[in-house]
Amino acid sequence: MDLSVDIGGTKTLVAAFDEDSLVPREVLQFPTEPHRGFEDFLRRLTETGKKLLSGEQLRIWAISTAGAVDDDGNVLWSPNLGWKNLALKQAFSRFFGDKGFVENDCNAAAYAEAWVRGSKNLAYVTVSTGIGMGLVLEGKVYRGSHYAAGEIGHTIAEEEGPVCSCGRKGCLQAISSGRGLENLIQSLTGERLRCEDIFEKAKMRFEPYFQVVSHGAKVLARFLTNIVDTLDIEVLVLGGGLIKDEFYRSVLVEYVQRNYYMTPGKKISVELSQVQPNPGTVGVLLLSRQRFGGIV
Repeated sequence: MDLSVDIGGTKTLVAAFDEDSLVPREVLQFPTEPHRGFEDFLRRLTETGKKLLSGEQLRIWAISTAGAVDDDGNVLWSPNLGWKNLALKQAFSRFFGDKGFVENDCNAAAYAEAWVRGSKNLAYVTVSTGIGMGLVLEGKVYRGSHYAAGEIGHTIAEEEGPVCSCGRKGCLQAISSGRGLENLIQSLTGERLRCEDIFEKAKMRFEPYFQVVSHGAKVLARFLTNIVDTLDIEVLVLGGGLIKDEFYRSVLVEYVQRNYYMTPGKKISVELSQVQPNPGTVGVLLLSRQRFGGIV
């Protein structure tokens, strides 16, 4: 049996796979609750993994996690989890052996989406509480010089835009993410609404909700259009909670399709995530199997 884990800021998903399958046999999840400390989290993670194994032999394991991850499976930094210079692979290996692989969650998701499509050049973007991106270029995950490629949430989209959680002004995340939209509406109306409620008001064209959501989606769409043209990718895959909203998604997709640079023969496909139950768990499992000679 193989185990694959996806660690998010809110919840952690653990999936058991038969050795010749990419469809999970069983999936369990638990609240990540990073404020309880890493050792407490590791205890709950190992207990969940052992419950799924139920005495069966583990072949390989894989972990996708928020944050920058180096080649040795160390989490260099993860603001969502409060981790810095954490030897995650070493810690998990104490309980499940050395045949395991750790990767950034967006990178892993991008690899899964590229693998199922047979795509060599693909960008995966997740839009939820924050915004992140993973890249597959020429068939390989692109991590960058500092393992931080794809950290688009903290790129400057508007020089005099709203203040971001990182302290800078005008970050993409402060304008287009779920938390960014909620903060903007609160600053304009005094209301602390969930994104679902903001979207409902925007669909009815109530102001300032319509303007805030439309603007946020267009700012992100403009950024992604530039990514598409700069890297000459063939598929842009969208995932995350905000993409499930038809209004937000339609503004974004229509902008990209209308505005990318149309050179002869160039066609960009904008698609929704296809990989279940979670592209991060499948992508990092594929990478781990490739490293340790498993069936993919």
